[in-house]
Amino acid sequence: MKMKTRNFKLKWVIYFSVVSFVFPQFVEAIEIHDIRWGFNNRPVAYKINPVTLLVENTSPTPFEGDIKFQQVSFRGQRIGITLSATTYIAPFEKKSLQFYPYIAESANNWEASWEDKNNQHVQSFLSPRPTTNDVLIQLVQPDSLDRIIPGIKQYPEDLFPPLLGAVDSLDGVILDHVPRWEKSRRTTFLQWIFSGGIVHIFENSNGDLPLFPESYSPLNEIATPVFYGNGAVYRYQTKLSDLSNSDLKRLIDRNTRVSQNRPTSEKDTSSPQSLKSTDIKFSETVTHFSMASDEEILATLTEISKPKQIWYFIFLLSFFYLIVAGPGYYLVMKFSKKHSTYYGVYLVGTILFCLIFLVIGHHSTNRTSQIHSLVIANIMPDNEIDLTSWASLGMVLGGDFDIAYSGDTHIYSACQPYSKVNGIVTCGTEGQMQVDIPPNSSCTVFHRGKTTETIFNVKVSSFLTNETGVEHISLETDDKFPREVEQIYFLFGAKLYELKKENERLEFQGSSKNLFTVLNTNPLMEINFFTPNRLLPFINPRNPKKDFALKKLFPILLQRAMRLSAKDINRRYRYPENRGKLFVLSKIPDNLFPKTPDISRKNGLVLYSLEVLFTGQTD
Repeated sequence: MKMKTRNFKLKWVIYFSVVSFVFPQFVEAIEIHDIRWGFNNRPVAYKINPVTLLVENTSPTPFEGDIKFQQVSFRGQRIGITLSATTYIAPFEKKSLQFYPYIAESANNWEASWEDKNNQHVQSFLSPRPTTNDVLIQLVQPDSLDRIIPGIKQYPEDLFPPLLGAVDSLDGVILDHVPRWEKSRRTTFLQWIFSGGIVHIFENSNGDLPLFPESYSPLNEIATPVFYGNGAVYRYQTKLSDLSNSDLKRLIDRNTRVSQNRPTSEKDTSSPQSLKSTDIKFSETVTHFSMASDEEILATLTEISKPKQIWYFIFLLSFFYLIVAGPGYYLVMKFSKKHSTYYGVYLVGTILFCLIFLVIGHHSTNRTSQIHSLVIANIMPDNEIDLTSWASLGMVLGGDFDIAYSGDTHIYSACQPYSKVNGIVTCGTEGQMQVDIPPNSSCTVFHRGKTTETIFNVKVSSFLTNETGVEHISLETDDKFPREVEQIYFLFGAKLYELKKENERLEFQGSSKNLFTVLNTNPLMEINFFTPNRLLPFINPRNPKKDFALKKLFPILLQRAMRLSAKDINRRYRYPENRGKLFVLSKIPDNLFPKTPDISRKNGLVLYSLEVLFTGQTD
């Protein structure tokens, strides 16, 4: 029986080998064996998520070309914008290929497509239903046999994205070893911590805490927690294998961004011995805080930037044309003695109204292409700026446009998961967005990237505090400080202190705001912006440029810059002691707008975020 089975398998191997040799057109050289959605096989809603494809080249010839990834409706229609990646795969080799799509709240069909030997190949996938919370993962070595922790997914360290914009859906990381990364991934990891990530470091199998190289300096501090920007690093004197699942969960849940700022009288939570059933209850105020998604921000910008037509005049002219074309032509035909008179009046009237409609249609729109944008510029310790940009381009003359920003490591998206966008996005160092924009219409762009331009710094001149908060602040600015400033705030503890620029200094004028109150505000829910203000809006339409100011979106930009969740906000987040955060809201300089296409009319605001460390100035 075993002999027959062995012969049967051998016959099939020979058969497929002959078919592959005689009919190569029926054999796919590229095969996709696995797909990983996000960091835990379940993407996060309304975020850029890394989607990893394991691609194998089964042919004896190398594959070099583009593999495209796009969302597909349940009716088979392609929606959203196409993601494209150029790759090279050696013969009989496997390679992991990452795409960075914007994923909404529902499970959808996706397809990967590529062209090989003039044949088009397509493979379909169904994404899991996204989660609404950022994820916690355990970083492991490739093909690792580490202990599996229930409820916490393992993620191979070699798949960690090298682009900072691709890790926005990641909340925390568990580590018990030193990852073997090249510079790009190492830099991304440290900048992710600075932006608000949390790292939990445990002892390795030998009972020692990992010793990180000098380039990982925030992870080698003896104290715990270590504050690094908006993020934190917790070190635990225990092994993962020595903790029960319940103890580990309580340990992780307790050490969050909120618990960074607990009173000093509280017990240390870095060891399992401190965990009891009577854990400290955070004083939470349950609110109906609504986070603004990228789609809502872009929709707001689109309402401002898209061409506006004088519809009331067009409707009035149409009504007048109906009167002329009906009763008017009837009276001319009744009282005219010659048929030529009627046809002449009819022809002249039709040509005249056509010209009037043409002129009104042309002059009632914005005759100049324009762009409205919002930008968050988070200044990193390594003299780089982490950029998050939303832009809406209102184009008068349509065509194919290449949209690209200055800097490097770009991620682009249209953030339109329910409608077709005729364009292609490439990510990485040379990333750009190629899109077809019809005449008198708009296009939305979401961009994540880094740049070294527009960096500035401040120096603490004097800083005094009392029992109620800050008494005096004075900061010295350099010559690169933004010129056209709208608002300046300094975050200390749980309050925002308003500063004014006087010569080359920023001075506190006595006005402050509660951080919780500001963050708990969603201007898009309060501004009657998308609702008509009259019964017949085409009779007397609103001009949103008069009713709406971009600076009203400051609470949304602040929340996104601090990378706080609704849960963190409800727990009354406080910024760590011995440091503060400077927020400068100003007009966007030209080098933070897209460098292509060239648009003369540009409007927008940028929120700069800069951490300020105190070195003995507090009193």
